[in-house]
Amino acid sequence: MNTDMISEYRATMFDGKADVNWLRQGWRGLRLYGRKAKAAIEAGDIPAKAAMIARADELLNLMTGILDTKDGGTLGPALMTVYSALRFTLLRANTENSTAALDDFEAALAFLDRDMTKISESVLAA
Repeated sequence: MNTDMISEYRATMFDGKADVNWLRQGWRGLRLYGRKAKAAIEAGDIPAKAAMIARADELLNLMTGILDTKDGGTLGPALMTVYSALRFTLLRANTENSTAALDDFEAALAFLDRDMTKISESVLAA
C-alpha cells in the first residue's frame, strides 16, 4: 500500500480527514478496558483481566494503523511513541497483575483525552 492509498482509506473511515476528536472515542475505549482489567485483577479474575488487556491491545493496534506518520507530520509520530509506551504498560499490567500499571495507563489516557482536545480546540479557534 502506498501513502496515497493509506490516506484515502483513512479518510473513508472518518468521512473526511481524521482529527484529534476522532481519537477521543478510542482513548475512552482504552480507558474502559483498563478499568475493567483493574477490577478483574482486584477480583482475582485472571481470564477477564487477560481478555480486557487483549481488547485494549487490539484497539491500540487499530489506532496505530490510522496514524498519519508520513514525513513532516508531528501528531502521528508523537502518538506512535505514546501508543508504544501504553502497550508496554499493558504488558507490565498483564505479566505482573499490576493495578499500579493500569493506574498509569488510565492517567496517560486521561491526559490525552483532556489536554489533546484542548490543544485541538485552541488551534481551531486561532
